[in-house]
Amino acid sequence: MNDAQIEKLAAIAKEEAYPTGALLYKEGDPSTQLFLVQQGKVFLEMKCDMGPTRPPMQVIIDVVSRREAFGWSWLVEPNLHTLSALIAEPTKVIVFDGGKMKALMDEDCQMGFEIMKGLTRLLASRLNHTRVLLIGERALATLTSNTEYA
Repeated sequence: MNDAQIEKLAAIAKEEAYPTGALLYKEGDPSTQLFLVQQGKVFLEMKCDMGPTRPPMQVIIDVVSRREAFGWSWLVEPNLHTLSALIAEPTKVIVFDGGKMKALMDEDCQMGFEIMKGLTRLLASRLNHTRVLLIGERALATLTSNTEYA
């Protein structure tokens, strides 16, 4: 992106700081912002059902750190977070307003394309990471039981 495009993004961004343990949003909450970590770590978690006799538990799907983004659901309908975001250590983030970012993307198609390429890489990375976790879980389940997966 060029300097003018970066300035436009900076105009719709704000810096925020969060302490360890702060919950930025929960899975299923409306998504209106994109976050970029400047410093610290954020756990992206999913509630997993453990069966009828056990309570659900939060499972860490990914850990986001410096120069990584999260909160992409503002772009994809139904605009609900697919994971929860829990601050793992004192963290500073840059927060972008999703509605304003969509307007900038519509106004400047080249910038929109660059943003979409970055978000596509983010989604592909998150999907691959989740796939690796799933394969590991299935392998563990196969080793510890007689259940076979198709």
